[in-house]
Amino acid sequence: MAIKINWKFLKSKKLIISLIVLAIVVGAWFFLTSSQKSKLPYETVKVERGNLTQTVEVTGNINATEDLSLNFQVPGVIAYVGVKEGNKVYAGQWLANLTLTELDAAVAQAQAVLDQKLAGATPEQINAAQKQIESAEIALNNARTLANESLNSKYESAIVSLDDVSIKMNNTLKTTRDLKIKYFTDTSQESIRYQNNLDLINNALLKFNGLLNLAKISRNQNDIDTTIDNALESLDIILVSLTSNRDILDIEPHKSKISEQEKASLDNQKSIISTAKITIAGVKNDIAISKSQNENNIKSAEAALNLQKANYDTLVAKPREVDIAYYRAALAQAEANRNKAIIYAPISGVITKVNKNKGETISSTEPMFELLSPHFEINVDVPETNVVKIRVGKNAIITFDALGSDTKFTGKVVSIDPSAVIVRDVVYYKVKITINDTHNELLKPGMTCNILIQTDNRENVLYLPSRSILTRPGTNQKYVRVLDQNNQVVEKDVVIGLKADDGLVEILSGLEENETVILKIL
Repeated sequence: MAIKINWKFLKSKKLIISLIVLAIVVGAWFFLTSSQKSKLPYETVKVERGNLTQTVEVTGNINATEDLSLNFQVPGVIAYVGVKEGNKVYAGQWLANLTLTELDAAVAQAQAVLDQKLAGATPEQINAAQKQIESAEIALNNARTLANESLNSKYESAIVSLDDVSIKMNNTLKTTRDLKIKYFTDTSQESIRYQNNLDLINNALLKFNGLLNLAKISRNQNDIDTTIDNALESLDIILVSLTSNRDILDIEPHKSKISEQEKASLDNQKSIISTAKITIAGVKNDIAISKSQNENNIKSAEAALNLQKANYDTLVAKPREVDIAYYRAALAQAEANRNKAIIYAPISGVITKVNKNKGETISSTEPMFELLSPHFEINVDVPETNVVKIRVGKNAIITFDALGSDTKFTGKVVSIDPSAVIVRDVVYYKVKITINDTHNELLKPGMTCNILIQTDNRENVLYLPSRSILTRPGTNQKYVRVLDQNNQVVEKDVVIGLKADDGLVEILSGLEENETVILKIL
């Protein structure tokens, strides 16, 4: 039986398959092309929020011991001894302390400041700040009112002085004109010169009187200032003209004709005009000083008002996280300083010796107690760069090479040797750590152990990888490079806090959660 093949159907099926494959290839090409175009040439990371932990990792060997010396971390006067020789004590028990008055006060103050910042301002504080603003506003208004009154008084006095100058100028013009009519009516050179000087005096007086009349009508301070300046200019012109005319009186034939009394009249006018010039210069200077003093008083009052407004704004503003972090750190530091003057039992045991009594002075190197308790402890060398992070009482997680990393023990830092040990030019400090599970049969003296000391932690904070933080050249200012909504690179200054494990660092200010930060340029 012959089989009939439908070649037309096979051809159409191959065509369909070819078209599907072609569509897949074209789609893949467009996808790869578009993804490459949209891919930015940066490696980025988001600003995240979470918990950070800072640890110090060291290696040591376990030792078996029964006696443990307990020391204060700072010198001082012993204020309290809570145990005697032979007393049983438990881990964490308060055994003794130095004088704590100042240290307790520092803790209380740091706590109060933190509480205040967290709680915000009280209604009484806000009301008091508002009253301070009101008082500052009243003081500013008073300063402005007093300045206006004082300056107005100065200008009114100036009008009086300018009126007096006008009278003196008129008298000078009259005296000079009388001599002219009597002795200088001819066409001689001296008469012409005398007349010219007389004209200068007359013109100066006319201009001055015009400005003075305007100032007296308007009482405008600018008009009065203009009149004062013109008075000084006019008095100069008159004084020069008087001097010139007085010189003419000493030239023959006038020297013989004019009496000494008449000559003295011009001398007297010169003196009067000179005195008037000094008076007006004093008026001008007095006004300038008054303006300067008023301006300084008003500026001081404005500055005081701005300060009170700033204080009010600070008072009612929501506390910034960076400020809260600072005050929390200040409280932690105050508590740490106080704990240095307290001895807690690091482990349970029996007090075998009390070396000092209440009221005695003790140094940080003198043992206060001897404690007997069969236990294991670890002595490790910690480099100076890490020892500053460690405090007595900090917890530790301990693993042993012989037991594997899954078997973990807990411990606590019980002492930090204040004296340094230098090994190959590196400074180390001896740190002693106790193991809580001292009766575990798996533990053997001499075992190599790895200790992870928990030195600090932060909860619900912003953080970034430390390699994203850059430092501006020549400064300590930290900054990051951020991609904005248009994928443009923007530099932002940041304040960093805790340098935590895994290369993470706390961001105190400068960034918001979920902002895109550049790690490196590809």
